[in-house]
Order: sequence, then structure tokens, then C-alpha cells
Amino acid sequence: MLNKKIALSLFAIISASAQADLIRHEASFGTQGSSTDVAELSPLAQTLRINAFDQSLGNLTGVNITVYSQIDSAGSSTNDSNENGRADVEIQLTDDWMVSTSAADSFTFGEASFDALVSDQSSEPGTYTLETGDSFEYGISTGEISSMLSNVDISAFLGDNPVEFFFSTDARTNLNNIVDGGTGMFTNMFSTGAWGRVVAEFEYTPNQIMVSAPGTLGVASLGLFAFAFVARRKKS
Repeated sequence: MLNKKIALSLFAIISASAQADLIRHEASFGTQGSSTDVAELSPLAQTLRINAFDQSLGNLTGVNITVYSQIDSAGSSTNDSNENGRADVEIQLTDDWMVSTSAADSFTFGEASFDALVSDQSSEPGTYTLETGDSFEYGISTGEISSMLSNVDISAFLGDNPVEFFFSTDARTNLNNIVDGGTGMFTNMFSTGAWGRVVAEFEYTPNQIMVSAPGTLGVASLGLFAFAFVARRKKS
């Protein structure tokens, strides 16, 4: 049993130098959950940059890239009419909500559509619960959407320049008001913001550490001592 422990210890010392290492870099824009930070979404045009791998650290063997994004909107609709009314709010994408890069395949968080991406309403369709002076306050969110990018080009991270990731969309916030007969007057206030993040994980094999001659002799002596000890144990 002791012989096996010594052999395993020596194997662990030898194998440690061959293990891969990991470095994580990230970049972001806006504030997650905020409806006011990066509020210009028509259109949204934000570029994030990830620095290239530092090749002095070793040999790059893999790159994992995960992208994140979220859209939030908050506001209110006040009924200034003499009739009861209602309010609807929605975020609609007139362009695909996506991230693109030259280093991997693009990813689409949401496709352009006539249907609402997210929505809310003061009451069920056909019902009018907002009396004169009442306000409908809302807060809607897509929640965090994320994905790992596919077909990553490792060579793109071996140059001198950062790799760019472009987040884009055209997101429209629509507030619609209706009264139960007559002419309606409403005061609407809202803001819509976006957040995005890129996380890159560099997998690499570290450069070998050069060992001085005395150090090399010390390791060799340790190995000889261990094997001699094992041999002595066998004889006894």
C-alpha cells in the first residue's frame, strides 16, 4: 500500500505541469434590470470588446463565449378623460435583437415580429377600470436571455486587436389607450433600457517552467530515494 502511495504521489507531481488552465474575461454595457441605462433602443447599437489572449501565458487550446442581454421598460399612463379607460403597453421588435461577431456564429435573442415581445395591461380587454385621474403603472422585462456561441474561431483571439461583439435591434415601446366611449386624453410616461454582456473563457496549456540544474538534481535525487526506499521495503 505504501508503494502505491509513493507511486501516485510521483505521478501527481509529473502530471501537474501538463494540466490546462483557464482565464475569464468579460465586458458589458448598461445596467441589468434598468429601464433608463442605455435607453436608446430605436435602434440599439452597442459594441463590446474582448482583448486577445496573452500568448506569453502558453498555448491557447479553446475559447468558450457566452452572451447575455435583457430589455426592461417602466412607466405610467394617467387617465385625464371624463370617461373610464384602460391602457396597454408592449415592446415590439421591428429588427432582430441579436449579437454578431467575426469570431463566431451570431445569436438572436428575439426575432422581429408584429407580436409583442413582452406586454402588460391595466385590465382585461373590453374592461375599463381606470377612472378619471387614475394611473396605470407598469414594469415589464424580457428577463435575462443567454447563449453560448457556436463555431468559435480560436485564431481570432491570437492577434493584436480586441474581438468585437455588436449588439443590435430596433425595439419600440407602444402605449395604447382606450376609453369607454367619447374622447380619451391620457398622460403617458415611460423609459426602456437594455443591458448586454459577453463572457469569454480562454482554455490554455501554460508554458513549461524551466527548472535550474540544482533543482533538477534535487527532483532526480528525490526520485532515486523513493525508488530505493521501495526496493528496500520489498527486500524486508
